[in-house]
Amino acid sequence: MLTLVARLRRSARSQQFASAFVARIASAVLGFVMLLVASRLLTTYEYGVYVFLFSLGSGLGLIAVFGQQNLVLKHYRAQDGLVPHNDALVRYNLGWLTAAIALMLASSAVVFVAEEALPDPYHRLHLACAFAAVFALSEYLQSYFRVHGRIWLALLPREVIWRGACSVLLWGASLLGLLTGATAAMAIVLGLLLVMALYQVGHLAAHHGWDSWRGGFRHPEKAPAWRGESLLFTANNVMVAATAFLETVIVGALLGMEQAAFYFVALRYATLVNLPSAAIDTVSLPMIARHFQARDREGAQRLIGRLSLASFAISSVGAVVMAFGAPFALALFKPDFVAHTDVLTVLSLSSVVIAFFGPGASLLTIGGGERYILVSNAVLFSLYAVLLCLVAVPFGILGVAVANVGWTVVINLVLARWVRANWSVDSRATAFFTRRAWGPAPIPVSATAQAAE
Repeated sequence: MLTLVARLRRSARSQQFASAFVARIASAVLGFVMLLVASRLLTTYEYGVYVFLFSLGSGLGLIAVFGQQNLVLKHYRAQDGLVPHNDALVRYNLGWLTAAIALMLASSAVVFVAEEALPDPYHRLHLACAFAAVFALSEYLQSYFRVHGRIWLALLPREVIWRGACSVLLWGASLLGLLTGATAAMAIVLGLLLVMALYQVGHLAAHHGWDSWRGGFRHPEKAPAWRGESLLFTANNVMVAATAFLETVIVGALLGMEQAAFYFVALRYATLVNLPSAAIDTVSLPMIARHFQARDREGAQRLIGRLSLASFAISSVGAVVMAFGAPFALALFKPDFVAHTDVLTVLSLSSVVIAFFGPGASLLTIGGGERYILVSNAVLFSLYAVLLCLVAVPFGILGVAVANVGWTVVINLVLARWVRANWSVDSRATAFFTRRAWGPAPIPVSATAQAAE
């Protein structure tokens, strides 16, 4: 472990890792502040509508990006000599994004016109659709700048500035008497996210030119393959968006909204334990993709082994801290949440499991396993949904949390199997010791090998 730390300190990538950690931690903290501010300023009903619109808009945005955030990670060549390839890829990405934005805005317009025929809060769904359009663009831009190693430009606008500014403007609007409900709150967060996305678009245009937004679907050689991958990525994003909200929906439907409110908060706290994995993935995936592009399995193994061990070690420490601090953390939202400290502890264990298996799911998206992860998620997710319905009533939210851990172990084992079978790479933290991951791992940059892919 000390050797790993020493290597990271000497590495040119250490600043990127530090930036990613700071941005991810700041994002989590500011996200909780944003959640608290909205809950204090809005009535219970309006806050529920706000969370509903925000969650739906985020889920739709993740789907509406049409997998282009994964496609750019997988195929962008971050070295000189491949400018035509990169320009064509970005044009293709932006063509899909243009269609996505148009679709979401058209949906928003339809709902807005038909709002009088819809009951509350469904007549406000036009805000969720508009938010999804901007969120999809922002999601792609994060991945694009990650490929270039510009971590601050990738994460700072949305993860830090946007979240912090939303809290400030929500308070300000409340003091001025302008925060009349969820509609006003969503308008504020939507407007700020649009400003952040346009700022990033300006930097992308400076690199590829404003004409990158034209002719996106035309590429004589790569378009058919990219289209197939885009559809698979989109289907996988549907699964990701569904899994993000399934447990809370089932808890609310079967156990009541108060239980769902607690479970929503507990899930958000548990993600804090997984921040090291998220930060490491932010920086490391473009590096791993280069190894995959060059068919350098040994280099990929060494890099993944080191990073998985670091992620697991830090997440384990975070889980211990969370176990002791859970009562105080939960009391910030509502005093009676403290009675369910054990649920948060179990959910934190799920985050440690994710860290132990390393970037397994991400490796499939950049290593050619898109179809496998889609089929696996569809089958296992269906079984998981049935399991949740079976355990929720007799075992309560603790049973749901335990089922979450079981689901996490099973799905990560299934994904790790594909990575080992197809790339001969072990993504688990133990690979640091079993695959000699402490050795040097120079990144090959053979343009010939990459261009032949």
